[in-house]
Amino acid sequence: MFQLSDNFWKRLHLVSGIFLLLATFCLLVFMAHLEIKDLDLWLHIGLGKYIVQHNFYVPSVDILSCTVAGKPWVNHEWLFQVIVYLIHSNWGVDGLITMQVWLVSLTLLLLVFLGYSRKNQVVTLFALFMVSLVYQSRFTIRPELFSLMFFTLYVVILAFFVHRKWAVGALFVIQVLWANIHGFFFFGPLIVMITIFAEWLKRHVWLPWDWKTVGRLTDKEYHQAKLILGMVIVACFLTPTGIHGAVYPLKVLFQISGDSKIFFSKIIELQKPITRATLFSMADWSYYRILIIMSFLTFVFNRRKIDVGILIFWLFFLVFSLSAIRNMVFFSFAAYLAIVANLTTIRFKDVVPVRFTSQKFLYITAAFAQVLIVLWAMRFYTDVQNNGYFDFDTYERKSEFGGVSQRQYPIKATQFLMKNRVRGNFYNDFNSGAYLVGHCFPNIKVFIDGRTEVYGPDFFKYYEEILGKDDVEKFKGALKRFQITGVFMNTVFSAAPENLLKYLYKSPEWSVVYFDYDGVVFLKDVPLNREVISRNRIDMENWKTTKMDLYRLGSKEVQPYQYSNRAFTLIGFGLDDAAVAQARAALEVNPGSIGSYKVIGKVAAKKKDFKTAYENFRIAVTLNFNDQGSRMNMALALVDLQRFDEAAIQYQKIIDIWPASPKPYIKFAKVEVIRKRYPVAFELLKKGYELDAGSFEDVVAVGDLFSEDKAYDLAEKIYLLIINKDPHFESAYLKLGQVYERTSEREKAVSLLKKGLQKNPESKELKVRLRLLGTPSNQKP
Repeated sequence: MFQLSDNFWKRLHLVSGIFLLLATFCLLVFMAHLEIKDLDLWLHIGLGKYIVQHNFYVPSVDILSCTVAGKPWVNHEWLFQVIVYLIHSNWGVDGLITMQVWLVSLTLLLLVFLGYSRKNQVVTLFALFMVSLVYQSRFTIRPELFSLMFFTLYVVILAFFVHRKWAVGALFVIQVLWANIHGFFFFGPLIVMITIFAEWLKRHVWLPWDWKTVGRLTDKEYHQAKLILGMVIVACFLTPTGIHGAVYPLKVLFQISGDSKIFFSKIIELQKPITRATLFSMADWSYYRILIIMSFLTFVFNRRKIDVGILIFWLFFLVFSLSAIRNMVFFSFAAYLAIVANLTTIRFKDVVPVRFTSQKFLYITAAFAQVLIVLWAMRFYTDVQNNGYFDFDTYERKSEFGGVSQRQYPIKATQFLMKNRVRGNFYNDFNSGAYLVGHCFPNIKVFIDGRTEVYGPDFFKYYEEILGKDDVEKFKGALKRFQITGVFMNTVFSAAPENLLKYLYKSPEWSVVYFDYDGVVFLKDVPLNREVISRNRIDMENWKTTKMDLYRLGSKEVQPYQYSNRAFTLIGFGLDDAAVAQARAALEVNPGSIGSYKVIGKVAAKKKDFKTAYENFRIAVTLNFNDQGSRMNMALALVDLQRFDEAAIQYQKIIDIWPASPKPYIKFAKVEVIRKRYPVAFELLKKGYELDAGSFEDVVAVGDLFSEDKAYDLAEKIYLLIINKDPHFESAYLKLGQVYERTSEREKAVSLLKKGLQKNPESKELKVRLRLLGTPSNQKP
């Protein structure tokens, strides 16, 4: 019987590996052509324009906002800003995408040079493929792309060329560039420090097995590494901001554990990739998790011959990546390095049974595995190549590769500002700030943008209290405090806050001058704006939308989100009939328009037509089972219909799907109080409060229900939960005081109210309550 020789399988193994390498490279280059979606890019372009036009002057204080103007600012990315501005001004968005392609290609080639080995081809290439899939998630044209390239260059030079004289000069130049391009430049000196520290450990500290001898440097290399460290540290100071720029990363790291945690809870890329709830799930960030497992196992199998420098390097970037989603890509590079390093001393017979380690078997298995990975890469490509969406202007499909995203930015609203040369101080949302800076600076000074380190946690909390809580009074205070002459409400991502919209729409001081699916613009009636207002004021009472041409649309499947976006804004204006008309128009385009049913349901609920509200929210849920908002509104409609058992079922489903979301627990607790299931209600409320200790008003409302039902012991526990968390929350003292009065515990009521007055000395209500109890408010408890 004819048998294929070992040499044949060896060649097949090598050829299939080359195909896998080419497939990985082609896939990554293709993904690097992704359309421009990044929000911060436009701020970088705007700043780059300013720097170039002002003879490369890099501002050291904020010049972009009307809220923190003049505040010290370390612009550690100024060189990147100049680069992207010059590319964009000469070659447009295609030039920016080409820049990304080149950076990604060069970085991938460096990774191949660093780790490709015929001996361990299949494992190495699989790891490289996993790295590529993590890497492509960060293709956003940010300075981070340069950081990843510099990061890889550092590792390559220190791994292979540390003994060469030119290594010192090369790393010095790289570090100077890095320090002026991205805040992660501190990785350069850090990598060298890890190299030196690991060598010191090998020379002076007891280490197990062969750890002392693996990866040892010669005396010349050790001396060279120390020289490199000194030079790259000096390079960190060669920036326009000098010492302030050099120590900037350290300041940011120390802030992480303080008030700056608010950024990590509100900004998605700063959230943790793995939490207790998702620890054993492979559903989220699976490629990142695979690299953690793979790299860890190589340390296990290579435990006798571990390079302690690689281990420290791996551990640092593992911890770093667990702190924020955006850091995962750096760990993926570190994991690849660890896998490559450990594979050099791992023997297959130490990993798999002897009977499976014949050379022919290894070649066949490796070739088969590589073909499977190639097929995986091809499947990934076919899944993403057709990604796109409907272009409402051309009635054609827009690919997600190439050009600028039409669904990420308030493009038309911003074009209106540019066309009419609108000037002044603007209130805007966080996601719009960078885009406005890139297109409208210096005519418009923004309220906030993506530079969290400039605005700081206190201002961000202030911003969140206005927008997140839809607080009109604080909004009015901000308008006055910062002399706001324009308001820019972006509705691309989500509906604008209803209370703020209603205030602006009803106020005679403000006029709607732009309204569409991507946003609404209000201008204040001041001399600066009067000409623009006179030309562009919109009479919303008589506003009519242009319907889509259904004949031209034909059978194309379209999600008419533009109608829904406009409808939610109209609800904020109080123009409910116009909102429903938008929803009906959307249903003509696509009867499966989820947003339309949500709009109709919301308007019906406002009109107390809870049956219609329930019916429409139910349809929305059937169209998208993962729409938490529709499920919540469906349950609320059931509560309003007094169908509490059905509402309880819905809330339980919501909690099962989103166990980390606090509101369902608190809403469910209200239902359980009504159903007289007090212990269950208390446990639900406690869980919801633990998840979000800031939702005091909702918690107080449940406490009130307990109090009304005379479940005073549980009401007391709830109010004490709030007081212990926030001793300044006045309402909790008043409510708990009433509980003590109803239970004839006057002394406890007096003592509590006096304690509350100490925390809130200006509270008139606490003083009145104490007087009613016949106790002077100035008497100590």
